[in-house]
Amino acid sequence: MIDFDQKEILDVCQAAGTVHDYRIFKESLADILPKHIIALMDSAYQGVHDYLPFALIPFKSSKNNPLTDDKKAFNTALAKGRIAIEHVNREIKIFKICKETYRGKGERGLKRVKLIASLYNHRLVS
Repeated sequence: MIDFDQKEILDVCQAAGTVHDYRIFKESLADILPKHIIALMDSAYQGVHDYLPFALIPFKSSKNNPLTDDKKAFNTALAKGRIAIEHVNREIKIFKICKETYRGKGERGLKRVKLIASLYNHRLVS
């Protein structure tokens, strides 16, 4: 979870094995986040409106339902807003432990990723 205005990492979640981002969201964050926040999310979070009514996710097109010009403009604006979030992800993945599968023991991986997140946040302050 990232604070959009300050580009600060607020929290890091972990799951064992290969787990979809939306499932991690439902199991760890859906109950603790306030319902009134505006969240910028990618298309993997279809159905998030059950948990966050003000979440912004891009529209998807299909073969029989192409996007209108307004929906394309919305998707473009949302992508421009999300680019800051993707830049934070890139900064964190410079550290090899965040980019690849962690092969260490137990909860040490989560502790190390939280340490890297705090180093990133400290870099923003100084």
